[in-house]
Amino acid sequence: MVTRKKQAAGIAVLVFLLAFSLIACGGKSAKGSGAAAASGGVAGKDLKAEPGAELEFVYWEGSTADKRGFDYLVEQFTKDHPEIKLKPQVYPSSTYRDQLDTRIAANDWPDVMRYTYQRLGKFKEAGVMLDLTEKISEESLTDLVPAFRSALTHEGKLVGMPHHTDTVALYYNKRMFAESGIRIPNDPQDGWTWDELNQIAAKLKADHKLDYAFGGIWDNGSGYRFLPFVYAAGGAILSPDQTTIAVNSPEFLKALSLYEGWRKDNLVARTGFTQTSQTNMLFVAQQTAFTFSGSWHISYMQENMPDNWGITYMPKIDGKTGSDMGGNGLFGYAKTKYPNAAAIFIDYVTSKDVVRGFCEVSNFIPVRQSLIKEGINYSAYQPEMQTLLGIVSTIDPKMASDETSTRFQQLNIIFGEEMDPLAINGSVTAQQVIANLERRMTQALKE
Repeated sequence: MVTRKKQAAGIAVLVFLLAFSLIACGGKSAKGSGAAAASGGVAGKDLKAEPGAELEFVYWEGSTADKRGFDYLVEQFTKDHPEIKLKPQVYPSSTYRDQLDTRIAANDWPDVMRYTYQRLGKFKEAGVMLDLTEKISEESLTDLVPAFRSALTHEGKLVGMPHHTDTVALYYNKRMFAESGIRIPNDPQDGWTWDELNQIAAKLKADHKLDYAFGGIWDNGSGYRFLPFVYAAGGAILSPDQTTIAVNSPEFLKALSLYEGWRKDNLVARTGFTQTSQTNMLFVAQQTAFTFSGSWHISYMQENMPDNWGITYMPKIDGKTGSDMGGNGLFGYAKTKYPNAAAIFIDYVTSKDVVRGFCEVSNFIPVRQSLIKEGINYSAYQPEMQTLLGIVSTIDPKMASDETSTRFQQLNIIFGEEMDPLAINGSVTAQQVIANLERRMTQALKE
């Protein structure tokens, strides 16, 4: 039976893709001339901005650290490129996609946008991303971690630039863990096994009389943040060639059975994958003992539970661990009036020195190999950030590839909707979830 919520989501996707197809087929841009980017063979620093160039750069700020980073970028670019008038537009993180989707449906595109890697597929498929081939400095391209360069490449063209990454770690309540005598892992391979995780969660729940032991930020439409458990177990959403759905496997079932056990034992908070985020609020209110949350939440934790939190490594199964491929890329609109200026901006803010400064003040993790090797002198939380750098090295390459495929956004929506009954009230089994995922995802891949 199709719920009203699913019907509304389907209609929204259809409207969104229709708007894309109209634009890709030559719809007039609200920004002006609609001139597509030319691949003139001029790279990076040698580009010249169009006379009178004005760029609207749309992004969100999810924390005070985010704000520091983007304030830094805007200030530096404005100082170094006075020939380009930059018009920053900040939306709240909670409404960013909805506000941008509304603008896109009205053919009111910004010139440059910040977007999550996992949700870039719809833009790739619609052909609305500015072609940056030969417009980005070679030094920037060769320095990128290869997986992230692949994420912004489509049909042989560079359609955006990776800006940074972040990842998910296990945040724990220092007081509760100390009182319960819980061992804290020292490195990625020292992480708890899944069995140990379950035992620790049960002990913390009982010791501190908690309704739930922990939560995770795979809510609010971000079900992909649970996928590290799937890929650590050897499962995958897509086949190796990404042409078929691969969820019907013992490995995928192992990960969903883990969640099914959490739900049966009331270890994990009853937060649906499509519901509003509650995970961090429960944690800082000390209603849970630990949480799987993002590296970008460090400042939030310190502001709301000063010095009573710590970070440690993700759990492992059969010796393998992993984590979320977080972060965001930047891309320009293909019909922007100022393609050269957009390329100059994207090249500038993803350059080594600017990325270093951005990461230092915002506590993000670079996707440049040289910066990862040299290290970042973070303005705060240096020990915690070192732990996070260690976690980033465990991100599964196959997961990264699947999550940046053209249809992944649709697959992620389906994943969240089908996980909801299991996550909220356990009204379906893990095996039933897999059957539903296979059926719906296979159909989505054909459409």
